[in-house]
Amino acid sequence: MIAENAVAIVLFHLIYVSTEAWPMSEDDLVSLLQQARARNERLRLTGMLLYKNGFFMQVLEGEEANVLEVFADIQTDIRHKKVFKIVSEYIQHRDFPDWTMGFANIDTLDPASVPAYTPFLAHDFSSEYFSEDSVEAHSLLSAFKHAPETW
Repeated sequence: MIAENAVAIVLFHLIYVSTEAWPMSEDDLVSLLQQARARNERLRLTGMLLYKNGFFMQVLEGEEANVLEVFADIQTDIRHKKVFKIVSEYIQHRDFPDWTMGFANIDTLDPASVPAYTPFLAHDFSSEYFSEDSVEAHSLLSAFKHAPETW
């Protein structure tokens, strides 16, 4: 869990979707996740990363400057293309305080086995689907809040 100092920190979150630049192996995904967790721990960020059919969806939470720094890096990361910001806004509390980066590879899951199954699991994380309503993206990420991590 990321503990906040006694000084009030204004929290910010950003949700984006992107497409993998090339077919990623399980080793590629593990490497990406390890790098994200190390960076997020250093910057005191929390969040969730979902992967499905070559698409990523991620929420980053923390101090605004740190969230925007990481998002800028993601936009230039050669592993991502078609990076699309769904929402960025100030928040009252972290939704994923216990995870420097939760992760689920939805390709490997039986949707019926996911607690709080959501119909959004039937869709790819394309910007077209989630750009209309950021609530749907947040709902999907939240469905995995208490689910066991894949890695």
